[in-house]
Parts: sequence; structure tokens; C-alpha cells
Amino acid sequence: MTPNSEPRAVVLADAPIERSASEALAMARQGAACLIDIRQPFELELKGALPDTLHVPFFHFKQHLGLSLDEEEQEILDADAPGELDRSEFVENIELLERRRDVPLLLVCNSGRRSLIAAHLLRGIGYPQACSVRGGMHALLHEMD
Repeated sequence: MTPNSEPRAVVLADAPIERSASEALAMARQGAACLIDIRQPFELELKGALPDTLHVPFFHFKQHLGLSLDEEEQEILDADAPGELDRSEFVENIELLERRRDVPLLLVCNSGRRSLIAAHLLRGIGYPQACSVRGGMHALLHEMD
């Protein structure tokens, strides 16, 4: 095998796990990446939704993967009590992701902590270009001003 014939997935796995808010916005605006808001529905109601983003709540994503939630996550999820529409929308959004394995996925939460965990989880299941937006919504809103 020559150096140039290295498998693509290996190269992509070396992609940065975090992107700056300005870089994420530029990539999303150019159509070079998919911006995914992983906040819970109540967070969207409180702070507003981002335009042109896919919404896949992180705690639902973890449950879909069969991962257990810690006590705090479970409390937040219980307080939010997703309905059947939330569940079906979640499955549809995961199916959309399935078609985007080679597209950079830019994950955003409020601060960048949950999105970093989500990026690691997605990379672990075959999304080598999953990245967290450093600073989360706070950084994105600052960049949009």
C-alpha cells in the first residue's frame, strides 16, 4: 500500500473533534457541513431554534444507541417528557444522518460540553467527521451578531 492509498476513514478520523463557531457557520452557510442542534426541546423553547439546522436531542440519541443516561440526564429528559411526535421525528432525523456519513456533522448544544460527548459517540459509530462547535450556542450567537 502506498502512502496515497491510505483508507479514507483513517484520514477522516484525524479530523479535529472541535470547530470554532466562525468556522462552523462558514461551513454550514457554504453547504459544506450539516449543523445539528442537540439541545432538548425545552431548550429550544427557552432560547430559540437555529435556522437551517437538523434537531436531534442528545438524550434521545443516547437512548437510541442503547446507552444509559446518568441521573441528571434522566431528570432533564423526564422533565421534558417527549411525546410520540418527538420520537418519530427523532427516528426520521437519525435516518437523515445515515445518509450523511461523509459530510461533516457540526453538533451544537448550549455550551459545547454535550456536543463534544456527542461528537465522540458519533465518531465511535462510524461518523468520522462529527465535530462539536466549541462554545456551543453562546459562541454561535456571538458570531451571528
